[in-house]
Amino acid sequence: MAESEVVWPGPESDDLGRYLEDTIMIDWQSPGLMEVAGALLAGCDGPEARLHALFRFVRDDVPHALDVQPERATCRASEVLRERHGLCYAKSHLFAGLLRYAGFPTGFCYARLASESQRSGFVLHGFNAVYWATSESWIFLDASGREGAPASSVRFEAPWALPFAVDPEAGESFLPHILRRPPKRIIDLLERAPDFAAVSRNLPDTL
Repeated sequence: MAESEVVWPGPESDDLGRYLEDTIMIDWQSPGLMEVAGALLAGCDGPEARLHALFRFVRDDVPHALDVQPERATCRASEVLRERHGLCYAKSHLFAGLLRYAGFPTGFCYARLASESQRSGFVLHGFNAVYWATSESWIFLDASGREGAPASSVRFEAPWALPFAVDPEAGESFLPHILRRPPKRIIDLLERAPDFAAVSRNLPDTL
């Protein structure tokens, strides 16, 4: 599909302060997260270098849970950091926490993608949107970093370097909003499932 035909998510709020909040799940004021974020940002010269440093850490140094098959899923940002693994949803929580610590308004986006491994034939994939003050616009970043997946990177203008493409003819789509907080359905799945195998069996295809 041509880039001009893609309908990207838009912010659910014009109040950028809502995208900087410290919350139960995006607990960027937790001591461990602030310590790691401060170390990652030390010596970075300018906002682009700061964004790149945080992105590379989440993409490369926090394995995707499907690659390591942990006993339990992670959810809140500090937990993902501590356990060093997470599904795309959880890694987006950590990335948002680190970015908010650095002063970047950050939200949550989801794409409904075709998946042969899911009963419905679709699965939601989570990634982030970051408000880029230089262009006064949102940029889209995916730090999920699965082994063997196409490489994702940082771009500050379209086309975005996401490791997937949305195909409307196959029923795929972006969900419409850049959310201030992760949705309840995602939180409930990650926190209430008895183990990671149960999470893997019940990945959502909608919110």
